[in-house]
Amino acid sequence: MSGPGLTLRDYQVEAVEAALGADAQRSAIVMPTGGGKTAVIAGVVRRHFEQARGRSLVVAHRIELIEQNARTVRRFAPGLRVGIVKAERDQTGHDVISASVQTLVSAARRGRIKDVGLVVVDECHHAAADSYMRVLGHFGCFTDGGARALGLTATLERGDDKALGDVWQDVVYSKSIAWMIEHGWLVRPRGLRVRVPDLDLRKVRKSRGDFSDSSLGEAIEGSLAPELVAKAYAEHAPGKQGILFAPTVHTAELYRDALCELGITAELVHGAMAEGDRRRTLRRFEDGAIQVLCNCMVLTEGTDLPMAEVCVIGRPTLNRGLLIQMAGRVLRLHPGKDSALIIDVSGATERHSLLGAIELFGEESVHVPVEGEAPESEQPDDLDSADLDLGRTVLDEDLDGGPTWLTGPTEVVEVDLFHGSKSMWQRTQGGIWFINATSGKDSSRYIIVQRAVRPGAWDVIEMDAKVRGRSSWVATDVDDLSFAMAFAEANVTDGERMTARKNARWRKDRPSDAQAELAVRMGIRGSVAEVMMMMTKGEVAAALDHRFASRRIDPYVPAHARRVA
Repeated sequence: MSGPGLTLRDYQVEAVEAALGADAQRSAIVMPTGGGKTAVIAGVVRRHFEQARGRSLVVAHRIELIEQNARTVRRFAPGLRVGIVKAERDQTGHDVISASVQTLVSAARRGRIKDVGLVVVDECHHAAADSYMRVLGHFGCFTDGGARALGLTATLERGDDKALGDVWQDVVYSKSIAWMIEHGWLVRPRGLRVRVPDLDLRKVRKSRGDFSDSSLGEAIEGSLAPELVAKAYAEHAPGKQGILFAPTVHTAELYRDALCELGITAELVHGAMAEGDRRRTLRRFEDGAIQVLCNCMVLTEGTDLPMAEVCVIGRPTLNRGLLIQMAGRVLRLHPGKDSALIIDVSGATERHSLLGAIELFGEESVHVPVEGEAPESEQPDDLDSADLDLGRTVLDEDLDGGPTWLTGPTEVVEVDLFHGSKSMWQRTQGGIWFINATSGKDSSRYIIVQRAVRPGAWDVIEMDAKVRGRSSWVATDVDDLSFAMAFAEANVTDGERMTARKNARWRKDRPSDAQAELAVRMGIRGSVAEVMMMMTKGEVAAALDHRFASRRIDPYVPAHARRVA
């Protein structure tokens, strides 16, 4: 070895150890964009070579990723010979090979690469595609005694129905966006949603689990979205560099033109550009000569532009993983950068969560009750609290029909980028955020998020729902409401999730007699018959919860916490 190379961060070292010590033949690591997945790749292949386990093949699907992986391995492991296999380049005899999956589709090109003990798949949420499956199969990753496989991604989920659990057997290491920001490895995001009055996504065709690019482009191009995006950018991000995502090249051009008309320097980047032209454009952005890069979905992966502080989601998506990929482009650390702005022009942040849940299968995960937990359909009727956001408008919208605000008035509003979690939040009469975390008659508590003494910060507290004095700190002085909520949700136990989950099936059932009578006593409705006719079990429980929580929480929090956020 010619030298030690760059040093990994502590959590990257943990990820390397987890990968090398994995029992599964095909394991995965999930780490947010900007968390240093490429550095982890470098650490793994270096240790793999030092332990005489054989050579490593690092596979990716884009030129930028292939080149980036090769550069990073050289920086962290300068003693290794790193080669590239793509198109006319065929450096098959090196210690580590960074290769294009498109090139390796050729059996002849694969056959020239020998003695591979580890196959690393970058952006491994693509691994269920036939091209990757051929590569993994060729090197024996599905056969006892064959090469091991390691996948890395920020979002281990796909937009279609292909099951990633068929490829990756185990997630051996993961870190969330919230953890990365709380520990100072990513910047804190803020969210703005721009409502467009004449953009109706209900009429947009769908393809492979997401909006069709062409149909989506037509809808955007026929609306006021480009002009409204430009105005929002000029008002909320003056002088800030940003990346705008559009569904088609023509749509990206319209966004660019609208920005330029307001004096914002914007240029286009798309997949059909010559490689040299694209590199020159990216270099001008890095040098500060361009303020906004309008791209047709080529900057979602493999692009390191940490100076970007603004992400414009001008491409609505039903794919949570894609949203996280887009937003993650602007969360990287950079000198002088302390936050990022996500501008959502058509509702992506209403549909998804930047928490980035891991889903190994091509369907919604199934809730598995813990021992002693009643099925959702048998939720106890005599709970004196449950939760429902009485002021909600779009959190539980029907995706087929589309959220109601899509055809509403033009407006720019603050949004909570983390509200897409499965827990349902409410606010007391005094404005305190809380989750009802009841798990039975003998265990009832609220997890609340209140303002901290320091302006702009938040505290997280667990409070017994009935007994005064039984409370404790979960987290203190958290810099952002979204991340305070993330800490609160992490404190919800498996047994409490039945009550805390906003989409629990029991919420849709008819109220019980006991619920209806209590609702009448509490003044929620005038009669039992009215409750039965007009409310679901979840709505009744939620209204009751709001009353009880307000009585329990509001009188006992500091004055500074009672201000409505």
